[in-house]
Amino acid sequence: MNILVLGAGTFGTAIANELSVNTTNNVVLFSRNQSKVDEINTDNTNKSCFPNKHLTKFLSATSDKNEIKNADIIFIALPSSIILKNLNVLKSSFKEGVLLVNLSKGLFADGVTIVESIKTSIGIDNVVTLKGPSFAVEVMEHADTLLTLGYTTNAQHQIMYSIIKGTSLHIDCTTDIRGVEVLSVLKNIYALVLGVVDAKYNSPNTRFMILTKAFSETKVLLKSLGGAEDTLFLACGFGDLCMTSLNDLSRNRTLGLLIGKGFFSVDYKSNSVILEGLNAIEMFHDLIEEDVLKELPLLNKLYNFFANQERELEFMFDELFD
Repeated sequence: MNILVLGAGTFGTAIANELSVNTTNNVVLFSRNQSKVDEINTDNTNKSCFPNKHLTKFLSATSDKNEIKNADIIFIALPSSIILKNLNVLKSSFKEGVLLVNLSKGLFADGVTIVESIKTSIGIDNVVTLKGPSFAVEVMEHADTLLTLGYTTNAQHQIMYSIIKGTSLHIDCTTDIRGVEVLSVLKNIYALVLGVVDAKYNSPNTRFMILTKAFSETKVLLKSLGGAEDTLFLACGFGDLCMTSLNDLSRNRTLGLLIGKGFFSVDYKSNSVILEGLNAIEMFHDLIEEDVLKELPLLNKLYNFFANQERELEFMFDELFD
């Protein structure tokens, strides 16, 4: 199977490297950075992303758009803000019937998912999503990793299973593509909350009290935003929420730790750490009906803090469980 990964950043590189472990896959990493392409092809490294790691000898890289014509499957590992622009430029080179796999996380205006935008704006319906608890550095270490595949057809399902065979990647599945996409953003909000709570209280009892409440709020939000409740119990839901909330490799948890320790200004836009969770807070707060918002005290607390309505991020625990 000819596979092309768009985006030679950390996660794109890690996924491409792992897929190339299955030698029936012909995996090519696409980048416009010619020096990075040359480094990957000559030295089997991508030091800007993984200074101390070597890539498999089966992975190659290219900056040539003509290579795209050979791809049966294209993995999208680009920042969400540039996906549509790049796909519009490249789509004339896509093979007929190509399968697009969205690895990127984010929502557009009015809660439109990346997959929905690809279908409407790019005009390609053969799109799946792949999300779950997966730090890129762990994938590079060949750590066994479970991801959720959001798919539509049995053919898509079978193709995805065939290309991960023999790798450290594993899949659970759902046809709820929207739910998978939404959960990949929702978990960032509550990772931030758990970071604050751990910084302020350093108590396992309190941590898991708030994690339980976060899980409950995620369920309410998922349903309100058009996802299926069962999707919450897959890797993209429970697994990703827990990993992002409880592991210090998580950027959003790190932001919460900074806030909890008083090292982060509420004027977050002046901070060099750009985190997708912050934008999601305002979007979700604006999308959710007023009566549903009453069930989301953690989300409301974050929204008020970042909207400069509160000077400190303090939780009144009795109010969370009224």
